Amino acid sequence: MALAVDSVSTASGSGTGPFSFSHTCSGSDRLLFVAVSHYHVNNTVSGITYNSVAMTAVPSGAANNGQFFVTLYYLIAPASGSNTVSVSVSGGVYDIGIAAISFTGEHQTTPIGTAVTATGSSTTPSATASSATDEIVLDALTIVNSGTLSVGAGQTSRWNAATGNAFIKMAGSTEAGASSTTMSWSNSASQDWAIVTVPVKPLSTSTLRQLCLTGVGT
Repeated sequence: MALAVDSVSTASGSGTGPFSFSHTCSGSDRLLFVAVSHYHVNNTVSGITYNSVAMTAVPSGAANNGQFFVTLYYLIAPASGSNTVSVSVSGGVYDIGIAAISFTGEHQTTPIGTAVTATGSSTTPSATASSATDEIVLDALTIVNSGTLSVGAGQTSRWNAATGNAFIKMAGSTEAGASSTTMSWSNSASQDWAIVTVPVKPLSTSTLRQLCLTGVGT
């Protein structure tokens, strides 16, 4: 099975949480990411679960530009079907947006490459990841909600919306990997932003061959 996006679900709000919503994972060799965009002076994401199973923070997969945060978690082999994503924060937040995105055909031992983050204040948020042609690069962006936000060329927008109180926007996209893959956005007004990007790795060739021979998938 080729690496592919399975499904995307989003939610937003404000306050102390936990913030919960349903997401459906299907297919084989699954991987789930949850991206959190939030606005607060210092409170941060303290944990995320899917189907009551703790997810793992992507190493180096969080950034903040002052009080504007973006955070990325993942879970290998999440339960199939519709289950609950639950995001806990260390205290109340002024605004929060959450996106769950699942993949199929994913490497079940080493599912991700090295995450890269960037922050700035401009009309052109971007970050560049080292990737490969058989991978998919995922990004998540938090930006102050002013102006029109558009995804960069070659990317597929997966979510792009104002959050619960509309102080910030949350956005995310995917793009086919290359040796160096820049994930970029264009906003019609210069604003503070924070972005994280990470390569998503497919099943190895040897694993695919074995699955084809046995007809077995995760």
